[in-house]
Amino acid sequence: MPCEGLDTPVMSPETRFPDIYRTISTRDLIAVYKSGPTRLGGALTGLSDEELKARPRDDKWSVQEIALHIADAEIMGAARMRQAWAEPGSAFAVYDQNAWASELDYRGRESRDVMAALHLFSILRRAGTQLLEGARPGDWKKWGSHGEWGTLTLRQLLELYADHAERHIEQIAALRLRLGKPIRLPRLLPKRLY
Repeated sequence: MPCEGLDTPVMSPETRFPDIYRTISTRDLIAVYKSGPTRLGGALTGLSDEELKARPRDDKWSVQEIALHIADAEIMGAARMRQAWAEPGSAFAVYDQNAWASELDYRGRESRDVMAALHLFSILRRAGTQLLEGARPGDWKKWGSHGEWGTLTLRQLLELYADHAERHIEQIAALRLRLGKPIRLPRLLPKRLY
């Protein structure tokens, strides 16, 4: 039955993963997860090519680099969710986000690549939302092994990726403020996982 058990939080198993979202219903987390592409699109609206590439803080990524990272991280997240669900107990692939940013030349890419990344992020989130809305209570406890966090359940993966997009959208909003292009984005999750 679709959406069964979505109002009941799932407790974390033995893991190094923070449990700050344990009281938020799975239904609410899915809503945050689902809203990611719309919120990212809004955060990118009205920025010129120069503003997308600007680094108001030299040691931090630009809006463009953040947007490309969000899409690439979502590829990994989509795979990890499916892997935990279909192959419980397996080890997740690991990746070095800085190596991806460097080798895939996030900084040198064009604004059309940012729009393609937003489109990819939207498609992955739409497919992921449809899948997650059909999860049964037992599915949320299925798990895989993450190199940093240890054992992660499907529910924890939802928490991680809902938080991930929100974290970076907040970073984009902060960059926009530094660029003199402020945007108001309400906070959807009360805290950050890390």
